[in-house]
Amino acid sequence: MIIPKVLTFGRCLLVRRMLRSLPVSVLLLMVCALVPGILPCPVQADVLTPPAKKADRKTAVLAPALDDAALKAAISRRIQMSRGVKDERYKLFTPDLVEIEETIPVHIRGTAFYAVKIKLHAPGTKAVEEVITLLVDKTGTLQISGVHDLSTGANLMQDAVNQLQHVDIRDLPQDFGKEIFTGDGAHAVTAVSDPFCPHCRKGWEYIKLHQDRLKSFRLAHFPLNAAAEAACMVIADAHHREFNVFEIVDFAYSQLQSAPDPQKILKQFMDAFPELAKNWGQDPTSSLAYLTQTFGAAVRKERSAAQALGINSTPVFFVNDTYIRGFHAQKMDTAMQ
Repeated sequence: MIIPKVLTFGRCLLVRRMLRSLPVSVLLLMVCALVPGILPCPVQADVLTPPAKKADRKTAVLAPALDDAALKAAISRRIQMSRGVKDERYKLFTPDLVEIEETIPVHIRGTAFYAVKIKLHAPGTKAVEEVITLLVDKTGTLQISGVHDLSTGANLMQDAVNQLQHVDIRDLPQDFGKEIFTGDGAHAVTAVSDPFCPHCRKGWEYIKLHQDRLKSFRLAHFPLNAAAEAACMVIADAHHREFNVFEIVDFAYSQLQSAPDPQKILKQFMDAFPELAKNWGQDPTSSLAYLTQTFGAAVRKERSAAQALGINSTPVFFVNDTYIRGFHAQKMDTAMQ
């Protein structure tokens, strides 16, 4: 009985010596294994489940593909109906004349919508005639005006629209717009405008108030109706003859009264500036014929140049290199700092 006890005692000494030589972390793991539930097994600090890769997260919310073919076909049919009545060429407007330049999918509560930038090519020439931005569903057959948050009224697709509608000043043709005045200021401003657009008129008042800050001001005509086109032709004639340009622009944007008949527009100019009749003719009818023949094509060409850049509404301002859609005095101030 003595020998076994000695052996047991010796083994205990050996085990004690071995345990003393082991690191504490190993001893804890041994205790966890032998006596489960007494201590929680230690875990290395700051080790987390790695997050999903960005590519994986995108894959989970990928939008269904936009039906490009259906969208082109729908646009071509619409142009055939809307423009074919006035111009026979558009009755044969085909989907191959519709070019989808850029598409931005917008995910809203599990539904995909699309902001789409589209180039329309002129029949027969294939030249870019107009650039438009549309909001559509995935089928390419439904056009929407936007998706609004009911609680705030915010258009949840506006950021995508703004991105597609941005125009770089470097893309403007060299002869875009006509110079109305030059000054001693530091800033160059170009406006795309309609004389009867209320926001354009506010923009003109701003330009007059800050005239001393401008190096130059150019005006590109974008008439929205026949009356506005008549007013733009008058401004084009004044610029061509270098006759009271600033005063005539100021009259057009400050005092001219809108009327559906272009001849009534010309009558107001003739009353305010009698000298104009010397070139135009003695009555509004002959004056309209003269202006249309001489400046009508140039005014329409200027509007077409704007449309080919994606500008389809007024006003638009280029303040130095900054593009501003609509009139925003604060944005104009910031651009001229």
